[in-house]
Amino acid sequence: MNQSAAKLLRDLMPYLGLILLIGYFSLSSEFFLNARNFERLATDSATLMLVAFGMTLVILIGEIDLSVSAVVGLLSVILAQIMVAGMAWPVAMVLVILISVGIGTLNGAITVYGQIPSFIVTLGMLAIATGLAFVFTGAISVAILQYDFLDLFYSEQIFGLPIPLVIVALAFVACLLTLNRTRFGRELFAVGANMEAARLSGVPVKQRKVAVFAIMGLLVGLGAILSAARLGNGAPGSSPTLTLDAIAAVIIGGASLFGGWASVLRTLLGALLIAVLNNGMVLMNVNIDAQYIVKGVIILFAVVLERLASGVRT
Repeated sequence: MNQSAAKLLRDLMPYLGLILLIGYFSLSSEFFLNARNFERLATDSATLMLVAFGMTLVILIGEIDLSVSAVVGLLSVILAQIMVAGMAWPVAMVLVILISVGIGTLNGAITVYGQIPSFIVTLGMLAIATGLAFVFTGAISVAILQYDFLDLFYSEQIFGLPIPLVIVALAFVACLLTLNRTRFGRELFAVGANMEAARLSGVPVKQRKVAVFAIMGLLVGLGAILSAARLGNGAPGSSPTLTLDAIAAVIIGGASLFGGWASVLRTLLGALLIAVLNNGMVLMNVNIDAQYIVKGVIILFAVVLERLASGVRT
């Protein structure tokens, strides 16, 4: 495949993939086009979309966060436990978000100031978060019994849209405007493209990288809250494929794993593709192990395609 053909296929992949999947599952399952299924698909994919937006920023600056799934599980456990202890759900939500931003900031600070690759730092955080979640719960899920909280994120709507989708829309617009309309966003592209050149141009590279991990923490915290509300409990290992799905969404969106280019809009399309794929495979009773294989093939294909489109010998 030549470079121009690879570029065209890379650019069309999110659109073509989404159309083909919708067509295939529509023909393969009588339940896919059901209105109730679409509603479930939208709410189930909210956490993935939020995390994918954050992962877009992280990958844009040439880093990675492998701790997402474990941190979401830990935060959902903390949220459920402090609500069971009697804390009002609005206060519990704020506390969980602060903890999540702290975790993200810590990941960034260790990566930047410790000069340790982010995949190692976040792999360590994955182990810590997983262990803490199981220690806190004894591997038993913690039920959330504050029904106002559950109703808010499961039943309530604004302008006819479920609350989770409203949160996703606000996060999408915020990330889109940040990347395309602010100096901060332009500096992130510069950091990802050439960190040393960005530093010589006056960009505070270290601060920007830590800020991106903090933003990732914020979005992960919101995602954990939506995940806990959807499941009605906090449980370790509640989102086992979330990290894989988020990275897949960003790569399908055409982002370079080496940093320097990413698109929140294309990530949204990638996340929709993964959400439809997840939903369709569940409706067709595809084995969970086979689902991993399918996603792995998609990621490898997207990475190779990106390298070919960039003119790099693979």
